[in-house]
Amino acid sequence: MQSFEALISFLFFVFVCSYIIPSFSYDTQANSLYHIQLAEDAWRVLYLRDNFKDFDDPSRPGLEKDLDIIKEQTGLCVFIDGIVFTSCRNSADKVHSKTVSITKTVIYDGQLTTLTLSLQT
Repeated sequence: MQSFEALISFLFFVFVCSYIIPSFSYDTQANSLYHIQLAEDAWRVLYLRDNFKDFDDPSRPGLEKDLDIIKEQTGLCVFIDGIVFTSCRNSADKVHSKTVSITKTVIYDGQLTTLTLSLQT
């Protein structure tokens, strides 16, 4: 008799769980810390590859090439100060949704300059 009661209790538990579990929704901001860390890592890679040296030339092939590599590996478009430097130059007419932006300070031409790196989908 106890086995039968245990079986009925188990079936009731599975029945209730099958209605409760699908009702949980995941917050879209749950991975925001991941995106912030990803942006920090992208900035660190660009900095360590010396991409901010002679920063006044927007047509630098090294920076755009590194941005393209980051885009290939993350699947996110990378923008530095808007569209001045970007990995999505060919899709400029496409509307991007901003995922995360970080602000960093670099020394440019002997003065402190603030740059914004954005990851967007």
